[in-house]
Amino acid sequence: MTVATSVVIPVHGRAGLTGRCLDLVLAGLPGDAEVIVVDDASPDSTAAVLAGYRDAIRVVRLEENGGFARACNAGAAAARGGELLFLNNDVEPGPGWLAALRGYLGDHPEAASVGARLLYPNGTVQHAGVVFGQDGYPHNVYAGFPGDHPAVNRPRRLQAVTGACMLVRAGAFAAVGGFDEGFLNSLEDVDLCLRIAAAGAGEIHYCPAATLVHLESASRGRRDRFERSLALYRERWRGRVRRDDLDAYVEDGLLGLEYGPSYPARIAVDPQLAVVATGRESQIERLLEAYATQTAVLLEEVVRLSAEAVGGGGAAVGDDAASGTAEANGAGRNGATSDPADREAFLARARRLEAEVRALQAEAPGGALEPGPRLGYADQVEQVRAAVAARVPAGAAVVVVSRGDRDLVRLDGVDAGHFPQDGAGGYAGHHPADGAAAIAELERLREGGAEYLVLPPSASWWLEHYPEFARHLGSRYALLEDARCRIYELGARVGAAAERTTMGA
Repeated sequence: MTVATSVVIPVHGRAGLTGRCLDLVLAGLPGDAEVIVVDDASPDSTAAVLAGYRDAIRVVRLEENGGFARACNAGAAAARGGELLFLNNDVEPGPGWLAALRGYLGDHPEAASVGARLLYPNGTVQHAGVVFGQDGYPHNVYAGFPGDHPAVNRPRRLQAVTGACMLVRAGAFAAVGGFDEGFLNSLEDVDLCLRIAAAGAGEIHYCPAATLVHLESASRGRRDRFERSLALYRERWRGRVRRDDLDAYVEDGLLGLEYGPSYPARIAVDPQLAVVATGRESQIERLLEAYATQTAVLLEEVVRLSAEAVGGGGAAVGDDAASGTAEANGAGRNGATSDPADREAFLARARRLEAEVRALQAEAPGGALEPGPRLGYADQVEQVRAAVAARVPAGAAVVVVSRGDRDLVRLDGVDAGHFPQDGAGGYAGHHPADGAAAIAELERLREGGAEYLVLPPSASWWLEHYPEFARHLGSRYALLEDARCRIYELGARVGAAAERTTMGA
């Protein structure tokens, strides 16, 4: 049999998800396609599940877990097709998905790779292509939009698409040496697309007619590897990519400018796309922003709970979590008010819902569902604010390791800014390249007037990732002891903090 398309599915654990994905893929598989499952040293019953499919699939087994890129490369090496379809095991293909991708590639000979439309279980967008923001980093465009939005359903040429469902011409894949295994479960798909285009091996396109449900974040374990992949991306691509997100928004009619005889120009922004941030944000804009963030976090956790139900039984877990999200949506509609008391009540209710989801995850079958890193984050932010209010004098200049989160620099009574910063005082858009760069940035800001450095719990990994930076802080600056976060008094002698903390307690 001549094979036209090889479907390559890398898996590591989550046997239940893999079985569900395979059932859906095989149900509509054309006769000239093959399925290759790469078992990346799964620790569970995956081998037994795969054996049950007999000759319907081919299995490549790896003895050591090497990550997404290595597993995909191993599958591609075993493939016989002229087209390679890389597919996550946490997706559920919809009707005609493969025919749509193959048809698009056939109709566009200039395309080397085509990505699909991926939706969350509630019908909102997880992936409609990748754009590069003004910060130089890749972003899933229109994530969270309704799946039937016109902008989401427009086929287009892009610079990158996700590897969760990506059809690639085998010749283009081979021409650039496949996935770069230096990336570990993050950004290897973006890097592949950029290298294909840079080598002149073809274009990257998005095909919304191919629709799949993506249980994104059902599998964890990449947080410890993300910073390494991000540093590699930053070094290789951040200064080279075309920052094209605004082009997409303008093209899709979601962002516009009206020019009069003199400035200022009038900017029109679709409210689904963005809120306007100024120095004096209204309470309603802050409420809507908080609502969007809380909804995104809870949706991610509901997806993971649903995936756990698929993989290990216990559908009621997913049902309960879904009803909780519906409650949050209702709170957002009824609580959209500029009354500060109502805003605080809404946020408190959202935090209670987060706590309920965390409790559900603790009860998930098998006890293997670790809460996501963003769940409970709002509580962490409030704890940081309380710690700063208790330990830092009013009017002091504070820098916060924030990763660009504006909530973390909204600290009452102090002059707070991001760490690291760009030349204009905004978030620099990336972490320091190494410990020396972190030290240099800290000293630059200290010489410019910064008096305190705040490391929230979400940034505690800095002290391990940048050991030089940790030693610099520990040997030079006093740590104001507080169980809620770490606060360093820049310029104060080591050991002086304990006395002040005791006196101010």
